[in-house]
Amino acid sequence: LKGGSAASVEMLTREMEQAAERLEFEKAARLRDQIAAVRRMGEKQKVVEARVRHQDIVALAQSPDKTCFEVFRFRDGRLCDREQFLTQAAGDPESARAAFLTQYYAMREVPPRITLDGPAADTVLLTRWLSERAGRSVRITVPQKGEQRALADMCRQNAAEYLAEKTGRAGKDTAALDELARLLGLEKPPKYIEAYDISNTAGSDNVAGMVVFCDGKPLKSAYRKFSIKGFEGQDDYASMREVLTRRLEEYEAHKASGEGFGRLPDLILLDGGKGQVNAVLPVMRQFGCTVPVFGMVKDDKHRTRAVTTEGGEIAIKSTRSAYTLITTIQDEVHRFAIGYHRQRRKKRALSSTLTAIPGIGETRAKLLLKHFGTLKAVSEADVEDLRKVSGMTKPAAETVYRFFHAEQEQAVGQQLDNAPAAQQDTPRDNP
Repeated sequence: LKGGSAASVEMLTREMEQAAERLEFEKAARLRDQIAAVRRMGEKQKVVEARVRHQDIVALAQSPDKTCFEVFRFRDGRLCDREQFLTQAAGDPESARAAFLTQYYAMREVPPRITLDGPAADTVLLTRWLSERAGRSVRITVPQKGEQRALADMCRQNAAEYLAEKTGRAGKDTAALDELARLLGLEKPPKYIEAYDISNTAGSDNVAGMVVFCDGKPLKSAYRKFSIKGFEGQDDYASMREVLTRRLEEYEAHKASGEGFGRLPDLILLDGGKGQVNAVLPVMRQFGCTVPVFGMVKDDKHRTRAVTTEGGEIAIKSTRSAYTLITTIQDEVHRFAIGYHRQRRKKRALSSTLTAIPGIGETRAKLLLKHFGTLKAVSEADVEDLRKVSGMTKPAAETVYRFFHAEQEQAVGQQLDNAPAAQQDTPRDNP
């Protein structure tokens, strides 16, 4: 299963020899066949990079509480072995790589070349120590393109999948969060992400939506809606400022609980560019909040193309898993915000219909809609049902009833006016 692992062959060979010594020849024969099968798999393996004959490739993947290191061992240009090591959270990736290399090569053969998926701390000192241990020159590289970069990415993907398997999460989600952390320069992958978007129509029905992604998946129970209250008109920057201010005020009020608004995210994403980010950073500093904030930028075809900070933009390649994750988050927060905006706009239109009734103001209109749910249900209610609504008097209920039934009453009246006289007034016999 490991594609010709030298360690697997060595283990099976020992078991085969022990079985032969115990005269368990059938078991020894089965083990011999397994060894042959593993070796055949190794022989069929594709030579990924024949130019680099002797090297180790080391990569890491991180979750909020675990770190996985993967090592590919290449000998004679072929991948002959691979190892995984799962540890507790190891801090920033550069320090984690340096610490792992020191521990790993204290017990392993040091190859002439060690390829990493990212920079390691104290590379000069580390290279000197590895060279002294190997008795020859050792080179540490961090490739940026070509086949070596592809190998490093493959190694990191394997680490992410192994980490996901051991932590019970989806491999693609773990890989995407790990890549997102690298892209944004975060110390660790963001387990809990909040995203915000503003929606309005020419400044009316101004609202915002907040969505939450936990472990790379939508956490819909944590979604929240905001109605902009601080001003009238259209100002997306001021709206975003108000929303983040209210969010952090809620955190201060509920942080003792550690749940809902009492929990701070690991990352905040805003639908918009540098302007939105700059608008909320003073708010973050005012509350002493150090959560990283980035904007999600779309191109002229409304497709995600970059993330932005107060300093500039970070382009995202569409082939990367971080791109897929950010696009998913941006599409979801936009859907949620615009859905709330349409709901508010529809409710306002219904409320306007009710406020056209004499004696029904904004407050009574809202109470009627809250009680009955829809305008249709209000129109079909009788006087007694309308009187049950808080704040409704009998005259007000009768006015609402007549408003929706005026045409019906008028039609009945016309039928009576047009009816034959004999039907209108039937004479009684005199005694």
